[in-house]
Amino acid sequence: MQQKGLARFNFALQSNSVNANWAEENLKTIRSLMEQARLYRRAMAPLALMVGTLGVVAAGLAQLLGWVGPEYFAGYWLGVAVVSALASLLLIRRQALKSDEAFWSPPTRRVAQAMLPMLAAGLGLGLFELLEHPGSRDSVRLTAFWLILYGGALHAAGFFMQRGIKLLGWLYVLIGLFLLCFSAGGSPPSINENAVHWLMGLSFGIINLTYGVYLKLTLDSMETE
Repeated sequence: MQQKGLARFNFALQSNSVNANWAEENLKTIRSLMEQARLYRRAMAPLALMVGTLGVVAAGLAQLLGWVGPEYFAGYWLGVAVVSALASLLLIRRQALKSDEAFWSPPTRRVAQAMLPMLAAGLGLGLFELLEHPGSRDSVRLTAFWLILYGGALHAAGFFMQRGIKLLGWLYVLIGLFLLCFSAGGSPPSINENAVHWLMGLSFGIINLTYGVYLKLTLDSMETE
């Protein structure tokens, strides 16, 4: 009995030590994120501008090449998403090297972990759409889901950043819900398979570009004060 009691006591001590170390590591990470909030704000500006530019160019290219319709939409924009993700990683790595910081630092890892579930769900929905027969696909509905999930990912990342990223996330969620209502109840003539590329260009292109310009202008004004 004494040995069992001693074993439980030692286990409790080890558990308390592990919990204390885990809490201390979390506090350090959160403190580091808050201290570097302005740095992340500076890094977000070129990232939003780049992603926004890719969104607008991709929408225009799809219309120019005539890749219009449900048989093209999901696969095309999944490809654009992969290109955007790779370009974003390269840009983040370049910024990290320029600032003499680790690329995969604990704060960066926390932001990525916060966004990953929503982004993975968006990827899964896109893949499921590809498995559907083209006649059963609904590009407007898929766009709505992508907007909601992207907004959720931005809102999750906003825990570690400035409040503006959370508001941007809510904007995407509200636009996605608006489109989802139209998709369920019958879309107006202006929102259809022929115009859905421009809808993606507006949502993921123009809005990101606008946010990037806003970040750059407000950051410049803050640094001149």
